[in-house]
Amino acid sequence: MIPTQPTQRASGCKPCAPWAGAAALTLGFLFGSPAAFAASPPANTVIGNQASASYSDAAGTTQVATSNLVQTTVLQVGSFTLDSVNQVTTTIVNTKSGAAGATVYAPHVLTNTGNGVDTFALTVKADAGKFSRVEVFADADGNGLPDSTTSLCSATGTDVCTVTPAQSVPGNNGAFRFVVAYTIPGSATGAGNFDAATITATPGTPALYTAPNTSAADKDEVKLATDAVFNLTKVIGTPSVAAPGNGVWPTAPASGPSSSAACTATSWTAGLASNANCQYSVYTLTFNNTGGAPGKFALSDVLPAGLTYVTGSAVWSGASGTALGDGAGGDPSGIDFQVTGNTLNAVVASLSPNVTQTLSFVVLVNSTAAVGTSTTTNVARYNPATAPAGVTAALIGTVGSTSNPSAYTVLARFGIVVGSNPSTAATALDATPGTPNPAGQDLTTRQLAVAGGSVRFPQTVFNTGGASDAVNLSISASTFPAGTSFQFFAADSGAPLLDTNGDGVPDTGPIPAGVSLNIVTQVQLPPGTVGGAYVATVLGRSVNDNTKIDATEDRLERVIETLVDLTNTKIGTGTGSVANGDLGAGPSPLPTQVHDTGAGTGTVFTLWVKNHDVIDATYNLAASQTTGFPGALPAGWTVKFVAFGGTCASPAISNLAVIAGGQQAVEACVTPPSSQAAVTAVKIYFKVQSTAVASTGGIASDVKTDAVTVTSTALQLGASLTPNNNGQVAPGGTVVYAHTLTNIGAQSCGAYTLTATVPAADAAQGWTTTVYLDVNGDGQIDAGDTPVNGPLASLPAGAAQKLLVRVFAPGGVSAGVSNTTTVTATFTDPAPNCGTPSATDITAVITGQIRVLKTQAADATCDGVADTAFAATSLQLKPGQCIVYQVVATNEGIVPVTNIAINDALPAYTVLSAKQPALQCEAPGIGGTAPAFASTATAVSCGSAANTVAPGGKVTLTFAVQINP
Repeated sequence: MIPTQPTQRASGCKPCAPWAGAAALTLGFLFGSPAAFAASPPANTVIGNQASASYSDAAGTTQVATSNLVQTTVLQVGSFTLDSVNQVTTTIVNTKSGAAGATVYAPHVLTNTGNGVDTFALTVKADAGKFSRVEVFADADGNGLPDSTTSLCSATGTDVCTVTPAQSVPGNNGAFRFVVAYTIPGSATGAGNFDAATITATPGTPALYTAPNTSAADKDEVKLATDAVFNLTKVIGTPSVAAPGNGVWPTAPASGPSSSAACTATSWTAGLASNANCQYSVYTLTFNNTGGAPGKFALSDVLPAGLTYVTGSAVWSGASGTALGDGAGGDPSGIDFQVTGNTLNAVVASLSPNVTQTLSFVVLVNSTAAVGTSTTTNVARYNPATAPAGVTAALIGTVGSTSNPSAYTVLARFGIVVGSNPSTAATALDATPGTPNPAGQDLTTRQLAVAGGSVRFPQTVFNTGGASDAVNLSISASTFPAGTSFQFFAADSGAPLLDTNGDGVPDTGPIPAGVSLNIVTQVQLPPGTVGGAYVATVLGRSVNDNTKIDATEDRLERVIETLVDLTNTKIGTGTGSVANGDLGAGPSPLPTQVHDTGAGTGTVFTLWVKNHDVIDATYNLAASQTTGFPGALPAGWTVKFVAFGGTCASPAISNLAVIAGGQQAVEACVTPPSSQAAVTAVKIYFKVQSTAVASTGGIASDVKTDAVTVTSTALQLGASLTPNNNGQVAPGGTVVYAHTLTNIGAQSCGAYTLTATVPAADAAQGWTTTVYLDVNGDGQIDAGDTPVNGPLASLPAGAAQKLLVRVFAPGGVSAGVSNTTTVTATFTDPAPNCGTPSATDITAVITGQIRVLKTQAADATCDGVADTAFAATSLQLKPGQCIVYQVVATNEGIVPVTNIAINDALPAYTVLSAKQPALQCEAPGIGGTAPAFASTATAVSCGSAANTVAPGGKVTLTFAVQINP
């Protein structure tokens, strides 16, 4: 027995909201959701997904059909800024002062705000050529000073300093930080404006950019001073001076998490350090005098919203280990320091030439700090020359120059939980991370599986962190037998989970913060191994923080050889796949039993059906001359299944009901044609197959091998009725089968009658049959074809009569039921007489089937109208452009379906377009409640609570999304 899964549709529980918003996470887990990716997608990102349609078939079973996958590749678009400008300007972004012979440094940052990597050419050109040298240095740490003594370019006079090579900068806000060093000649005299320079950035791929953002430029201004000349840089790091009270500074990371809302410690205490609730860092402002005379230095640092000054933590290098007073007074001699809110002001009374000093302090990273640097970046401001006499820390006045920007990068706090389904993040959380809890909602148990088959464990993955995250999935421990394989699937669509982040491990795809995702762990068992119990540990690991892990356990109580076993005897023989055995999964290469019979004479095989499942089952019965089903029998041969103890003359049956763990027998009458020559051991394969899914979720079946030896022939007198047929019909429908009655003997067979009979139980339900003569032999009932109502004339030797049998299935019959109609030609003359050849027509009852097709078209201007015809082929679009999707669900079955609803999830990096197609939910001719369009931020649907779609009917969902600009 090999369990099989439906390939085009899968049954399952109806969504709680079957038509409105049920797609929020139906398939979005494959590609994420807009909540997960609000930023512009990187170049060459492939976005797309599948739609699904849920419906109820004629039996009332909820089915789900999935569409094809459509994809769009995001094209690269370019944009960038140089400092604060995105085009050519004369904006002065740095004003620096220096004495004759001094070198001043002006910080800059080029930010690639496009969605892909590009190179940028950088040039610096002095306006008047007065500098003795202009150089550019990398400043990766952003402290406003060169990273090394190796320059990227150097120029003198009016020559252009061209950075070599052009700098490659990643997209999505990747940055290149650099400083320009201006050396003032030692012979320079005077004071005031000395010279200026223009910094220009040009992208390496101009076609990606839109004017005026094809080049950007701003300026530095340098002043010559004979008095004091001050410079200031701001960095995160451990200070070189002692902390207040000669203590130890807390660790000073440049990145890390924010504090939790429970943290309230914003005052200095000895031993202050970051912990699970509070996150601290330390800033140092470094200032020096490169001028020719002492001067009064003033600075002001307004901290951004994401940081809070820790009171009592400021230390001046002029008094190492001594805390500055945050209010009026209390400062060491030589400095005036005051704090008002998040503004820190300091005035050093006199800073001598060539002297460098520092001011260090601690900040708390607020719980409200945004992930990234948007609320934790700022510059300090200062006077580049001697401050006016009246300037104090309380009256700082205007401070005109800025330091380099200094940022603390806030990293998201991540957390994941993996548990059974259903579970909660609290009930499934491991007491010891990575070790499943021994019971409760961290354990999923399945009672039974079949060797060589598969078993599915439903799980839920929770994102308990503060930002979108994906979860890598793996099996960290297993006691399953060697050869077992594991695979993870999306719960709703059945699609396999892939590696979405390129680390080689399958993952869930992005899950927004606070959201959970249902998945399935499928265990494929090796053939031939039985036993149990077996356990496996499913380990989840955060993609963004690999220290965050959680696990759940899957337990399979028992693996058996087969869910159903078909044998000739009650106890079975040998092994089903070896020699002539039939115990266990078959078929065997040799027949278990070989019966002898004469041509035209039936022989009966007893077949025992053992239901090993934990639920009751009904099995359809079939026979074939090959291992493939549905198959065919040898020409002229027939097989009729009858109740246990019956004979070839007993009424035919087509299925057998067996309770869980029970065993029942059935007889199979195999009849070779009367014309059959003597032949040895013609193999006949018998098959039982469950009419509904087993407890494991698959279809249970088994095949066995028997054989018939024909010992005599009747070539002089005989007829055959062929073929045996298999077909499908909907409740209340009809199906037509074609047959041929042939005189295969050497003389006339005499007069005959034709009958088509169904089992008495089927007749009582309303199954009926009619036999027609196929006058024109086209295999279809036409106006000229006549019903058979009485005896027919003799059938001459070698003659053939084409027949048609129409089978009607009553309207109330259940899906999955099958009917066996026996067609018989009975020759009535005493002599010659060609017997009673017969054939069988097996009819299976099916219901409607929905096919879902998803197509797409570009909408470059986002007006809600497709620019081209819809197609399933891939598109290439830019961020900010739109895609119009169309999903068509068609009833390709032969009976109506009800309660149809199309669900679709918005792909990652997209939002619903502001302008939608005029018709979003169409269903012409649908019965019941007309379907309606519904949407959320992440999903759309088209359906209603009560509708009927006839065969050939369609429901169409059309909607537009915009790729995040």
